[in-house]
Amino acid sequence: MRRDDPAPHPTAGGRRLVARDPGAIGDVSWVELFVDLLFVFAFLAVTTLMGEHFSPLGLLQGVLVILLLWHCWTPCVWLGNVVHLDRGIMPPVMLGIAAALLVIGVAIPEAFTDRPGGLPGPLVLICGYLLIRATAMVVLTFVSHRGEGGRRSVVVAWLIFIAGGLVLLASAVVPPLLPATVDAALVQVALFAGALLIDSLILVVASRGGWRVVSPWHLAERHALVVLIALGETIISIGASEGLGVDRPVTLQLAVGAVLGIIVVFALWWSYFDLAKVIIERALNASAGKDRARVGRDVYSGLHLPMIGGLIFFALGLKHLNTHESSQSGHPWPSAGTTILYGGVLLYLGALVAVEWRAVRLLGRGPLVGVAMLLVLLPVVAHISEAQALVVLVVAACAMVALDNTAFRRRHRQLHEAVESDHLHVGSVDPRELFVDLVFVYAFIEVTAVMNRFPTLLGLAQGMILLALLWWAWTSYTWLANAVRRDSTVLRLSTAGIMTAVLLIGLAIPQAFVPLPGSLPGPLLVIGFYFFILLMQGLIFRQIVHENPQLRGGRDRFAATAATVVTLVILAAIAVIEVAGPERVSRHPAMTLLWAVALVVQYVGGYRAGERLWQIRVVRHWADRHALVILIAFGEAVLSIGVSIDDEPISAPTLVVVVATVVALGTLWWSYFTGIDAARIGLAAAMGDHRVGVARDAYTYLHLPMVAGIVLVAYGLHQTLAASQDRHSALLGHYTLFLGVALYLVGNQLFWLRVFRTVSRHRLIGAGVVAVLAPLTVPLPSVVSLLLLTVLGVVFAVVEAVQQGDPRTRLPVRT
Repeated sequence: MRRDDPAPHPTAGGRRLVARDPGAIGDVSWVELFVDLLFVFAFLAVTTLMGEHFSPLGLLQGVLVILLLWHCWTPCVWLGNVVHLDRGIMPPVMLGIAAALLVIGVAIPEAFTDRPGGLPGPLVLICGYLLIRATAMVVLTFVSHRGEGGRRSVVVAWLIFIAGGLVLLASAVVPPLLPATVDAALVQVALFAGALLIDSLILVVASRGGWRVVSPWHLAERHALVVLIALGETIISIGASEGLGVDRPVTLQLAVGAVLGIIVVFALWWSYFDLAKVIIERALNASAGKDRARVGRDVYSGLHLPMIGGLIFFALGLKHLNTHESSQSGHPWPSAGTTILYGGVLLYLGALVAVEWRAVRLLGRGPLVGVAMLLVLLPVVAHISEAQALVVLVVAACAMVALDNTAFRRRHRQLHEAVESDHLHVGSVDPRELFVDLVFVYAFIEVTAVMNRFPTLLGLAQGMILLALLWWAWTSYTWLANAVRRDSTVLRLSTAGIMTAVLLIGLAIPQAFVPLPGSLPGPLLVIGFYFFILLMQGLIFRQIVHENPQLRGGRDRFAATAATVVTLVILAAIAVIEVAGPERVSRHPAMTLLWAVALVVQYVGGYRAGERLWQIRVVRHWADRHALVILIAFGEAVLSIGVSIDDEPISAPTLVVVVATVVALGTLWWSYFTGIDAARIGLAAAMGDHRVGVARDAYTYLHLPMVAGIVLVAYGLHQTLAASQDRHSALLGHYTLFLGVALYLVGNQLFWLRVFRTVSRHRLIGAGVVAVLAPLTVPLPSVVSLLLLTVLGVVFAVVEAVQQGDPRTRLPVRT
């Protein structure tokens, strides 16, 4: 994800903006990744919009919203390519953009219709969009180059923006005023499309004027990340086809469909990240000046859009496949579902072929063959069931990947060798690992679903146990990926197996303690696939031991601990399911206690496995991987906000709540990510056994309470903001929200204490104040409590920043 730190950067407008140095290698800041979390929710909302309004007009509306989101995301990329978004005044600006994005995501279901009793949804959506665009225009105007054509292009861009904004506002204001004889929906869509088309001209003008690509690597990496975001939305759609947090039986058909779906997603991921990403990045670096701007405009800002659209349509097809086959579904979708499924993949692969051709005049043989196969198969699969059509799609996707490694192997290897020097980034996080993280996003969401299903102390305990189970699976894979930096067939196959198992665990998590009628036994599914994850990790560990014989003792302890845990949990599940009966599990704490004992054995055994087992090969990779999982937890919290108010009309209090929650999460985010570079430097400075101990304690073990605190905050937000709540659930949600913040701050302080032996009195006082306020604020309305919590977060963040300075510019002194 991130490269070596660049040299000092010049400023634009004094210390208010820090311009990116054209001579330095750019990196994607954590601020940008935080904003990207909001796009995951927005893309999910688009899929829901098209699913609920499945018709030619509804699908067209969905396409327009995708284009609107793309026009929101692209300016964020421009900003990050020109100035550092984590320096100067840009962090609060980006926090405002994040709040506007969440407002847009909440308003997407009402993008073309209003719910009674609320604000006009289309107008709310448009205002959020114009706010983001105007903010980006102001900053880019302020830092724009004054070279040839620069001033004129800025003026023209502003005129285009104003014209498009007026037409867009007209699409919300004019249709309700039209007579009944006029189709207001068509007029609204026409005005909406015209406005977005006008707005698209800004990019053309900018690329011909003064706009330049400052950091080619940054531009390439940002667009690779948005492809990952769309793939992540597809993965979440596989498991959450009936909605996020919706509890449903896990049937054999659902499990098989999930496995088939993720195989196709993996093939689509491979078609881009295996070779295409590096080739087009290299082409962008090889160009210069206006040619580079045009390549960036066409290849990235232009042709990546249909790739994203194709993935969203593919997610819509998978969503339909699962809901259509469910007995609870009320959607009578005919063969159009198969058309959307195949059409999404065709659009993605076709756009990928166009991307490679525009960048390097190369026709990718694998994607081109994939397009040809799907075009031939599309008339055939229209006459079979959708489940059979998905099987055929899996076969075609696997054949496309296999051809690159068989018939096209020679050419494929030549291309790999040509770009190998550009592809190797020591210390960076591999896209394969980011792909695995996307599956954990869904699994974390389902942990919150368990707690929402049983809003009791026992339900919270069960959710935390499942979170600890997932955490150990994630951190074990992270250590293995850090130790094995050389790609191999074993690593690829094991990674694919781990991804599939985590997805199936996510499906089964809501029934991990209480299976639903008609569902496969949830406890045994979770246990069985967790055991499968341990087996896959064992295969990777075997490769490590083969290369490093001194780790054999650690291998034995690793295997013994895993076997003990699996045995304990399986015995617990069998005893409870067979003897007590599933209907009594939720009221009997025995199973929860046995799960807890098993996890204690797992964690204690892992800690005592020996220092050799915990060797860290690449410090930057290790630190960045754990920072990314904190981001995953924040993403789960963002999704919880959207889910909790999804069925409510958009009102002024709702908008206040949305902004307040984003700011509150932003203050928590700030407490970790402003010091992550200093923590990485501190870990790198430690040597030998001391580094091993710090890496194990501060990251593997002390990051868990921070993640748990964020998940508890997500649960608390859901319970306090949900309209359909009883007094007990609201009270529990209130305490969980406040104590989750306190737990996160304490975990954050323990992390810093272990790395630098320093104490931040601001964070300790903040944790104490929040914990004390938890019972005192019970009588207050939930919105007032949330606003108070937000104000406290902002005050403590500002006071700490003023008194101690920016953590990125100082390194704490050891004591």
